[in-house]
Amino acid sequence: MKLGLDSLRGSVLTDAGISVPTFDVERMRSQAHDHPRWMHIGPGNLFRVHIARLAQDVMNSGAEQCGVAVVAQRSPQRLDRGLGDHDLLTLGVTSHADGHTDFGAIASISEGLAYRRTDDFRRITGIACADSLQLITLTITEKGYQLTGYDGSFQDAVVEDLGRNPMTDAMSTTMALVAALLVQRSHAGATPVALVSCDNFSHNGDKLRTSVLTIAEEWEKRGTIDHEVVEWIAEKVAFPISVIDKITPAPSQKVADQLASMGFEDMSIDPDAGVAGFVNTEPAEYLVIEDCFPNGRPELEKAGVHFTDRDTCDRFERMKVTTCLNPLHTALAVTGVLLRKPTIDEAIKDPGLAGLVHRLGWQEGLPVVSDPGIVDPKEFLREVEEERFPNAFLGDTPSRIATDSSQKIPIRFGETIKSYLADDSLDVASLRAIPFILAAWCRYLMGIADDGRPVELSPDPLLDDLKPVVAGVHLGDEDPKVITPILRRADIFGVDLTTTPLAELVEQFFIRLTAEPGAVRAVLDKEFAQS
Repeated sequence: MKLGLDSLRGSVLTDAGISVPTFDVERMRSQAHDHPRWMHIGPGNLFRVHIARLAQDVMNSGAEQCGVAVVAQRSPQRLDRGLGDHDLLTLGVTSHADGHTDFGAIASISEGLAYRRTDDFRRITGIACADSLQLITLTITEKGYQLTGYDGSFQDAVVEDLGRNPMTDAMSTTMALVAALLVQRSHAGATPVALVSCDNFSHNGDKLRTSVLTIAEEWEKRGTIDHEVVEWIAEKVAFPISVIDKITPAPSQKVADQLASMGFEDMSIDPDAGVAGFVNTEPAEYLVIEDCFPNGRPELEKAGVHFTDRDTCDRFERMKVTTCLNPLHTALAVTGVLLRKPTIDEAIKDPGLAGLVHRLGWQEGLPVVSDPGIVDPKEFLREVEEERFPNAFLGDTPSRIATDSSQKIPIRFGETIKSYLADDSLDVASLRAIPFILAAWCRYLMGIADDGRPVELSPDPLLDDLKPVVAGVHLGDEDPKVITPILRRADIFGVDLTTTPLAELVEQFFIRLTAEPGAVRAVLDKEFAQS
């Protein structure tokens, strides 16, 4: 058994207990080719198992076709191995905490295009200029929106793109690619369009707009495009903000083995591309989008997407990112790496870690939570703590979540710290979980696990800056001020912690966590362990 259009035509998939689309996939692709409505840039796992499935749910409801033309902006290998080898289908594997699994063939992709291929490049331009196009969505990770380095100057690849012609040349960066497509759409006289970032960071649409307009304005300065084009992008193109939530780990070998035992011949994980014909995920998911679409949009509300105003998006984001999910994830990740926990579900089973995240969410986060109205924060937090993190079949790892922690801390913890500092009814010195986690992160930067042996650190753009600060620290040292240079960094914590009572709390925890091998375990158990 293989995943492809042939298997959709027969009963082989349904006989194996796999749900299939109820619409005519080949007819949808023909319609979407002639009248494209939706383009997506960055067809990774989150897109394939969540956003693409939402599009399928809409079409399963009988609504107008909203097939998605996907664009791989970099190497086409992941596109070819993950989608091309399976006729652009994905097998969604949803693992529930009670042990049962749902399987579904996702077939909403209408075209798979690689930006680096000449013929595909021309087709991408054609879709971008089509009057029927309503939205371009992106999942490219937060780093894909950055134009400058830490010194404020443009990155080398961006400089190269600024010297190119957006009407004819291929671009190196995704932001220049998007800007060039908008320039071409403007010249074609097409209707306005919405660009929707579905990446998991604050005010993603605003960042997308700023980056795209910055590139367009630089092209105008160089005389490459006219001011009218920049004005068209600024005034006619919409950049709604969105908040997305669904855990999609790397492909699981356990799932690949399970699918092989079911009779699949083509569900192995490509070791070079790191992709497979399936995507494993959890059942919980949320997508909240600011309803701002100048050329219309697919009826995604039929699939459970919340279309709402900007204020509601902001409140949902703050609830998720600053109090009820993301901080808890980082807490489990950093301490989980130190304790060599293999998976997030193993970490949350630990009484010390379970107590840590419980205090972080319920005692320190909820007092400053923003209730979005569309979701109850307490129910959301309960689901995270009791269903999502303990899901043993998801297989997510602390090391994956610990990636780029320096970029996440300002939002995941800094916003709560600032809320405590700004409210006279709250005492920032009463916090225990947050200073412990920040101390544990500084302890993590040493690259030494709690057992005293080296541990590999996850990628982070500030590692080269931060590791030298703790490089000379040895277990048993008692200098609490060694981490002061880190605690001063408002770019990491949202505030200069040395101007607050938190600095001393973090320093005290750091000394305790570096006292000897096993100190992380001992402090967790003493401070937070649940009976």
